[in-house]
Order: sequence, then C-alpha cells, then structure tokens
Amino acid sequence: MLMRTPSSEEDSERLFCLTREDVGQDIAIYLLGDAVLCARKGQSGHHGTGVRETLRKGAQLRACARDLRARGIRPEDVESGIEVVEDLEGVLIEDVMEHEGRVVSW
Repeated sequence: MLMRTPSSEEDSERLFCLTREDVGQDIAIYLLGDAVLCARKGQSGHHGTGVRETLRKGAQLRACARDLRARGIRPEDVESGIEVVEDLEGVLIEDVMEHEGRVVSW
C-alpha cells in the first residue's frame, strides 16, 4: 500500500522494486491518498518510470477512484494497466484477509 508519492529516484526504486520477477509471487500495489498522483499517464522522471517498469514486470497496480477525483485526475488520465477501483480500501482488506501473506505499507 502506497500513500504518498516517491520524492526521489531512490524512493521510487524502493517503493516500486517489489515485483513478481523479483520475489517470484504475485504483487499488488494499492495507490491511496497522494500516491494516486503516480497513476497519471505520460509522466517522466521517477514517478512515470517506476510505475511503467512495475507494470511491465507484472505487478498489479490499483488506484483509489475517490482519491483520483479529489486530485482532479480522470480515469482516462490514468496510466494504462492501472486498475481504478471505487472501494479500494474494501478491496485491499478483502485481498489481505483472503489472499495475501504479507503487507508492506509506506
């Protein structure tokens, strides 16, 4: 679960490095709060590169629809491959309770 945007290249690498290729299992990253700013498509720098590389490696990225709206980001402005979820908190809780063995939060 990511609740803020990475503020440097090092932060981006640390936050987006956990991918299926690295750990050999399914990875889902949930973007809440200011972290949804990472979901905007066409970004350059560490935000855009980290998100696109994470998607390329097979991780699932999900962004909170309510937080996107609060920051003026429309669903069509979200990077392709990121799932926009209306009740992301509910999905996160369900996934953790039913499927996940470990949760890492920033």
